[in-house]
Amino acid sequence: MLKPDHITINVKDIEKSRKFYGEILGLTEMETVDMGDHRLYYFQLSDELLLELIEYDDDHGEMHPDVKTRGIFRHLALQCDDVDDLYRRLKDAGCTILSEPGYVPELSFRNILAEDPNGVELEFVTREDR
Repeated sequence: MLKPDHITINVKDIEKSRKFYGEILGLTEMETVDMGDHRLYYFQLSDELLLELIEYDDDHGEMHPDVKTRGIFRHLALQCDDVDDLYRRLKDAGCTILSEPGYVPELSFRNILAEDPNGVELEFVTREDR
C-alpha cells in the first residue's frame, strides 16, 4: 500500500514562504529540522500529509519551465472551503494570481491558480459536493 507522506518545495526565501503557508493560507507550522547544510520546515497539509520547505545554504540557481513543459511537476492542488474568499486574501496580500475564480463544469468545481513565493504553481479548488 502506498499513501502520501510529504510534498517538498525548495524555497527561494524561507521567511516569505513561512508567511505565505502559515499566515496567508493558515497551515499549521510543525517542527524545523537542521540537517547541517539545509533546514527542513514542516507544515501540516492534512492528517497524513506534510508540506516540507527546504532552505539550502548553497545556491544552485532556479528553474523556469513553461506550464506546458512535459515531464515535470506542474502544480499542487489544494481543496479549500471558499475559493472566492481565498482569492481575496491572496490578492490583498499581494500574491501572484494566475487566474481569477472560475467554474470548471467538466470537473464540477470552482478554482483559482496562484504562485507561492518560490514560483510554485498552486491550484485552489472548492468542489460542489463538499
